[in-house]
Parts: sequence; structure tokens; C-alpha cells
Amino acid sequence: MRSAMRPYLETDTHSKNGEAPGYTVRSIYYDTSRIQCYYEKVEGIKTRKKFRIRGYNAQATGSVVYLEIKRKHIDFIAKDRAPLMYSELPELFTERNIDDHILSYGDNGAEKESARHFLYHYFCHRLRPIVLITYDREAYFSKFDDSLRITIDKNLRSSMFPKLDDLFDESQAISAMRKHVVLEVKFFGGLPAWVLALIEKYSLQRMAISKYAICLESHGISKERRSRLNAVPYLDTPVKHHITGLSRV
Repeated sequence: MRSAMRPYLETDTHSKNGEAPGYTVRSIYYDTSRIQCYYEKVEGIKTRKKFRIRGYNAQATGSVVYLEIKRKHIDFIAKDRAPLMYSELPELFTERNIDDHILSYGDNGAEKESARHFLYHYFCHRLRPIVLITYDREAYFSKFDDSLRITIDKNLRSSMFPKLDDLFDESQAISAMRKHVVLEVKFFGGLPAWVLALIEKYSLQRMAISKYAICLESHGISKERRSRLNAVPYLDTPVKHHITGLSRV
């Protein structure tokens, strides 16, 4: 498939040193004590949200992370993102001072508004850190339409009940979905003919894939574990269109 796609794609510029089409994605997912976001997914609720803190690759001086709300309505998916320094995360949650900590990339205030939305849900719904999810991503853009993006996510692993300072820690991670990768095709409008031909050639099945649900289930959802969720502290500090499918490795 990589060979078949290569004439139409170019590597994401965020790839490590430009040497390979890949980088590592790290996310702490937040949910209610009753894991409402998880159950909305498995019950097929058409409009739902996920909340996470996302970072990339290895921790370094000046690492930037993102508060994210992933919103889904039927087949449409969008993300609200607010960037800040990883070292300032604990202060943001304790001080709630968005102006001092959120980085702005433009003049419209979109990043700070996204941060307000995240903190509103965080405190209103008493969200808790449930699982740290890590995977390696190959990312490509179309040479002819920059709204078309294709990613291949592999080596999915996770650990339960992380703290903020665990975002770049994999020491407790266990693997999930060892025999598959996740192929995502993200686009606006219609798909080009070459993508449709690949989907048909390799008999790819369109599926609603949730890494959050897969990783929670890889750790086991049980009455005992639900009781542990209730014990997770409220604060873990001191004070577009979307087609997803599975490909077998």
C-alpha cells in the first residue's frame, strides 16, 4: 500500500528530522468517574466529545503540549486545540490563568477560547486522567490537495491512571491490537479516484475505531476497575470528515 500511495503523497513535515514518515503521539485521556465518554462511544451516540492532553515524541526542554477536545457528529470530526508549555501544565490547572499560560498562534484568540472550553468541561464534569495512550504514526499529505491527509498508526500501547508527569513515560505501558495498524483517511469534500481504487483493491473496511475504547478494553473494564476509577483524584496535580480502518500487519 505504501508503494501504491507514494506517487500521490508527501511526508508530513513533522516527521523526525525528515528522515522517516513518523513520530510518536502521546495522549492522556480524561473522562468522568463513570467513564461517560467511553460508554457514549460503545453505545454509538452520534454526537460526542473526548478530552485529552497531547504531546509528541520525547520530552525535551521547551516541550509544547496541547489541551484537546475532539468533537464528533456522525461522520464529521473536528478538534479544538490549545498549546502551552508542558512545564506549565500543573500551574494552569491550579491557577486557571489562561492568559498567562496558553500560547497564541494568531490574533483571533482561538487557542485561548479552546482552553476555556477544555477547563469548563474539566471542572464542570470533574474529569479525571483515565489512560495514557501512545502510538507511532506515519503521516502523509496529498501532493495535489493539502486537505487530504493519510495516517498509519501502529504499536498502540497504554497505561492506566496516569499523572501529568507521566505523559512521556512508557514504563507501565502494555500493547494493544498487536496484529493491526489503523489507517485513517482525512479529507474535506470528496475522495480522489486513486484513494477509492486503493480501498477497493485492498478490500479495506470502513470502521469506527476508537483508540481510547480499544486501550481501556485491553486493560479490562470490570466492576472492580470501575471502583478504582471512582478513587482516581479529581485533580492529578497537587492543588472534519474521517474514514478509519484496520489493516492487518
